[in-house]
Amino acid sequence: MIESRKRTFRETANRVMADDQTEESPLGVRAFLYLVYFIYFFCGLTQCFEGVFLPEFKEYFHLNYQQQMYTVFAKNIPFLAALVIGSTLERVGYRHYLTIAMTLYAVGTVLLVPGLNSGRYEIVLLGFFLIGSGFTAQMVAGNPLLSLLGRPKDASSRQNLGNALGAIAQIIAPAAISLIIPATAIVVSSKLPYMRGLFLVLAAVLAATALAAYFLANTERKFQPQGVQTETSLPGASVWSNPKILFAFVVIFLCLGFEAGLFGFFRNYLEQPGSPGLTSSQSQKMFTLYFALFALGRLVASRVQKRVKPSGHLLAHLAGAIFCLLLIAFGRGIPAIAALLLLGFFVSIFFPTLYSLGIEDAGTLTAKASGVLTLGFLGCAILPILQGRIADHWGLARSYILGIAAYVLTIFYVLWTRGRTTRLQRPSYPE
Repeated sequence: MIESRKRTFRETANRVMADDQTEESPLGVRAFLYLVYFIYFFCGLTQCFEGVFLPEFKEYFHLNYQQQMYTVFAKNIPFLAALVIGSTLERVGYRHYLTIAMTLYAVGTVLLVPGLNSGRYEIVLLGFFLIGSGFTAQMVAGNPLLSLLGRPKDASSRQNLGNALGAIAQIIAPAAISLIIPATAIVVSSKLPYMRGLFLVLAAVLAATALAAYFLANTERKFQPQGVQTETSLPGASVWSNPKILFAFVVIFLCLGFEAGLFGFFRNYLEQPGSPGLTSSQSQKMFTLYFALFALGRLVASRVQKRVKPSGHLLAHLAGAIFCLLLIAFGRGIPAIAALLLLGFFVSIFFPTLYSLGIEDAGTLTAKASGVLTLGFLGCAILPILQGRIADHWGLARSYILGIAAYVLTIFYVLWTRGRTTRLQRPSYPE
């Protein structure tokens, strides 16, 4: 037993030394990393352009809150396929899955146009389903790449940076809408021509990105997950027998699900009669500010988590998010608006940091673990509908209490992970 522990310690030390000696990644690896960064950026731009029009979809198709969230359901139910993608990821190839993702994105975005032209909500839902299918493939393949394309100790930093680029794109999108759609276009019918043209342009760029990913895929190389051999990566180990990965799935499911509700109901909350009671134009500007704080949170995390333990940083953000939710649910006026905006900063790091904690040291099971953790996006299909149900019965403000319960459980997970990591690492040093 002692010899085994010594051998594990020596393997760990040798791997860390090897990582420190390879500060500069090979040119091909860096180019691939930049491609992944671009995909995160442009897909974030596309999804925000589509998501920011949810109030317009609600008005155009005469929907209630719950029916409005069917678009979110359609976009996230494809995450049921995450396990299949994860189990075939290494065989099909990371880059080929990125090509498939971009193609699905493009087709789904194009379908929004005939859906609006015909006034058929089911075509719009099909478009969002295909967009969600592309998003599923992107996340299952892209997130482990962000962890693998560089030094393991900086994996959480790259996760936050990659996801921050998507958030930066989400800053640009609401601001660009105010330039694309003139202020005189107030009713939905006057906005439709601009919405159709925007969706077609986005689809064309997505198709071009799919072609670029396809030709890069001709130089496919194997990315072998590196890390210390733990009980997660020993022969015969399974992601389904690892409590850390399964618990991570649960909290990612809850955090992402509530985050989707934050995006989907953001303008509804600000524009509801009484308090706050903002106009459509004012709420769009607030949406831009929200995403600015969201992006700032991830950019700060990409720097801070190189020096501070990601788990400690995450706990501070969870405490801040719970405080903001209390103000949103029970406050009014400027304090509630400020809390809703600041919430974007706090929740921004939840998924990339939780993903990094869950996949840490997964070793040869990295691809399958990625599939399980990415399955957590199903929360985006279920929790917004649940929140919409609560909002229809008890008011939109009270529906935000759902997030408090999710974040309290996440705090418990982070504390449990810290204690578990300490117990596992304590005997790893030679005696």
